[in-house]
Amino acid sequence: MGQHHAQTNDMYYHESTFAPLFYINGHAFRWQDEDGHYWDSELPNHNSVNNPAQGYQEKTEQLVRSTRNANGQVISTVINRRLNKFDSLRWPYLSRKSVQWLRNQIAKFDCTLSYWDIDTGKVITRQFYWGDFEATPCEWEAVEVPAGSGIYYKIPLWYKDVKCNLIDKGY
Repeated sequence: MGQHHAQTNDMYYHESTFAPLFYINGHAFRWQDEDGHYWDSELPNHNSVNNPAQGYQEKTEQLVRSTRNANGQVISTVINRRLNKFDSLRWPYLSRKSVQWLRNQIAKFDCTLSYWDIDTGKVITRQFYWGDFEATPCEWEAVEVPAGSGIYYKIPLWYKDVKCNLIDKGY
């Protein structure tokens, strides 16, 4: 059986656990720690931004224009196609660097998302927007800001229970 892989960000993803669930704005972002080191098989709880924990929900919504006639029957017209929503995306544990990357994508609001579509049976790319975001800082480090000032701040190093949604824009 031949190897299937996609190239992005100068990296290849072979058929393995490293393959991303999503390509977000063309990036197959992999888990990395604060020092820029990639996946460590000894730390299986570390999910990449493109690979949220299992248990998210794939939802669809059909917009319709409807009214009732004089007999009380619904007269409706389908608007566009069914819209997708990736709801309750969750990462149990992400580094500050990964959370920062994710928040930067969310700040752009719009998102080009490539993903496996069950209806077409292939990978598709569509326009989405980001829904709510939440994260719980769980590990901290003291950092001198500005350097040499003698003033230290506690800043988050790791986050747990990172959550957000991606909602289809309909085109």
